[in-house]
Amino acid sequence: MLRSLRLPTLAVAWALLLAPFSPLHAQELPQTWQEVQDYRSGPTPYEPLMDFWYALDEMSERVHMETLTETLLGRDLPLIVISDPMITTPQDALRSGKTIVLLAPSVHGGEISPKESVQLIARELVAGDLQAVLDDVIVLAVPLVNPDGGEVRRRTNEAGYDMNRDYLKLESQEIQALVTQVLNEWTPDIHVDGHHGGSPPYVITYQGTLNPAADAELRAYPYENIFPRIRETVEAEGYRAFDYSGVRTEDGVRGWGSTSVEPRKHHVYTGLTNSIGILLETPNASRLVRGETVEEIPDEERYYHQIRGGVLAMTAILRAAADQKDAIRAVTSGSRARAIAAGMEGGDPVVLDYELQSRGVEPVWMPDSTAAAGYSLEDVPVFLNWVSTRTTTRPVGYLLPPAMAAIVPLLMDHDIAVYRFSGSASIDAEVYYATSVRRDSYFQGHYLQSVEVEKREETVEAVEGWFWVPTAQSRSNLISYLMEPETDDNLITWGWTDHILQVTPESLDEVMADMLGDRDPASLTAEQREAIQDRAQQIMDRTQQVPMMRVLDHPDLPVIRVAPYYGPLRTRFYRR
Repeated sequence: MLRSLRLPTLAVAWALLLAPFSPLHAQELPQTWQEVQDYRSGPTPYEPLMDFWYALDEMSERVHMETLTETLLGRDLPLIVISDPMITTPQDALRSGKTIVLLAPSVHGGEISPKESVQLIARELVAGDLQAVLDDVIVLAVPLVNPDGGEVRRRTNEAGYDMNRDYLKLESQEIQALVTQVLNEWTPDIHVDGHHGGSPPYVITYQGTLNPAADAELRAYPYENIFPRIRETVEAEGYRAFDYSGVRTEDGVRGWGSTSVEPRKHHVYTGLTNSIGILLETPNASRLVRGETVEEIPDEERYYHQIRGGVLAMTAILRAAADQKDAIRAVTSGSRARAIAAGMEGGDPVVLDYELQSRGVEPVWMPDSTAAAGYSLEDVPVFLNWVSTRTTTRPVGYLLPPAMAAIVPLLMDHDIAVYRFSGSASIDAEVYYATSVRRDSYFQGHYLQSVEVEKREETVEAVEGWFWVPTAQSRSNLISYLMEPETDDNLITWGWTDHILQVTPESLDEVMADMLGDRDPASLTAEQREAIQDRAQQIMDRTQQVPMMRVLDHPDLPVIRVAPYYGPLRTRFYRR
């Protein structure tokens, strides 16, 4: 059994596994820092981590390396491309017909094992048992998404952002670079986000895009075709794998379930952009299922098992990506085509609200204080089925007034085409009016807001300077999620309308107190008090126009596509 393999021999074991398959001399293959340290010295620091990647790049013609950005503390955030033959441009990758897989570990700096697993996977691709995968797969890898946080084992980056909540607002330069330079340009078919969480006694847990706003076929694909491969691969080594994340109680019923599924998170955002998003979470390995029993794992062995769980899961994903190349490309390309067609036709349902339901009763290793090692196999409901409860019809496009100009660069960063009016037009539209604007919580430098709205049919007079966002785009599902004011993660949520929509006061007394300021209410005449109260009631009852307006039929519009200012002038240079 693997448990009897003591850690001082693990590096040797890896070398023996790799040697028969490698066309290179053993001494040319770089070892990871963890192998040298016998998996006992904590997470790999940035410098030895990058030494491994530089050495792999230097010794193999299958590896191409480029820099995406530099962190606030001056650390490079590189992109590694592993392919056979070498691929250096997104266009060549797309034309190859191969499955494009992105491995993006450790966006949370304190979640460390995924960055170790990706190194071992890369070496297997270059000179090991995974070489044959490159006949059908191009692998993109980021050594770790959060270099600054990783160096001090901090969840956030140096600017204080939880970057796995930044996929909509793109305020961290690391996620902005990942989205604009990798997701937009290389359009990976599969995006694997490696974390260090989940629940023991599983060696790995996983989750796909569960938000029902994403394409249905895309959401179903990993559950039907990839996750079974992960379970099989893990079980072949005596481990077990299951769905993320852990024990959950719904309506008083104890079971197993997922976390929330807002598109600010990687694996939901990825689905809305028509790639297969896979979240991998590596539990702490204090206890593991080994065969049919749960065993307590010695402290010095735990990190190895965590790393190994990631290796097994990513190995299964890559082999599935090779074996299912045509099917995967069909589902990702098909989801993009379906999104464009839905936006062109309009009228299909756009999800506004959803609820969590059980997908059925299944055997799950659950915490049990009365059982050996603290876990027992129980049949419990698995709460992983997010179901739409309220929808609206998809418009063919959204109108934005000039006051929303600040959002245009963000939309373009999301690869969303935006057009600007060069003349006037009268357009029949559905206009939202906010009857209540609430401030819900403070998160990542924003007072998150939500609204209650009513919809009216009006003729909008758009003039030069207005903006038009058609939904006949591959990002149609993302567009509607951002533009519809009643979703749980939209432009209003993150403050892009704060200069237009004012928070509704909680009470009439609050409004009156604000209007009076330092004045003593007792000094007012009855007529003055009544006038102030009437005015306060008007403020409480007011409706505010939401600056995202829906157009249901294709109009003739005098618009031209917005381009970045630097685009047409990129060959011109300043002179001092």
